Amino acid sequence: MLGGFLLAFLVFFLSGCLQDKEGNIAPSTCSTSPLSTVSFSRDIYPIIKNNCLSCHDAKNHYGGIVIENYTQISESSKSGELYQSVYFPPSGNPPYMPKGASLLKCEIALIEAWAKQGSLNN
Repeated sequence: MLGGFLLAFLVFFLSGCLQDKEGNIAPSTCSTSPLSTVSFSRDIYPIIKNNCLSCHDAKNHYGGIVIENYTQISESSKSGELYQSVYFPPSGNPPYMPKGASLLKCEIALIEAWAKQGSLNN
């Protein structure tokens, strides 16, 4: 019975990774399940690079936030700021970041899993 629940959860979760920000079916940008070891270089940095650096690099540090390298990103993760800024709560309130659209569900899940795994530089 537990195996059936786990399978149903994975199917539901992974189907969210096939939707783009508008809910249309699109190629997934998440190559890792949050149930496995999440890699900073393979999973987290590409999310940050594609969605955050245009506003949060050393040149364009909106809100005084710079997250362009591992040290800066892990500090934001360990403080909870990174996850809280992209999390889309069930209440439907829009996420704080990124501006204009939310991250894919699987990207948010990867950020959460990486933080829970200790925000490792792997």
